[in-house]
Amino acid sequence: MKRFYLLLGILTFAAPAQARTVTATVYDGWYHGRPTACGGTYQHWGNPTAAHPWLPCNTRVRVTHGSRSIMVTITDRCDCNSIDLSAGAAYRLGVPLDGTARVRISY
Repeated sequence: MKRFYLLLGILTFAAPAQARTVTATVYDGWYHGRPTACGGTYQHWGNPTAAHPWLPCNTRVRVTHGSRSIMVTITDRCDCNSIDLSAGAAYRLGVPLDGTARVRISY
């Protein structure tokens, strides 16, 4: 039985990263300074962060838009089927701050 759990653990860590294409939106500046679902404080132009409906808190996610790519940390929840980027992350990716864009996320 111990061999089974050892093999399961090896296969879990050896699995390739999940990747999918989703719609990215940008957090509203109104949330700046407010608490996040993961216990931090949202910084509109601070470290690149994002909100996602079901990825665990503090998960590092690679977001790619065109030829640009950035690592963001999931620090909040959203009730949509997309990813909400902080303004700093969206700016670095070239995502319009007042619109949406299709991005690829890998986690």
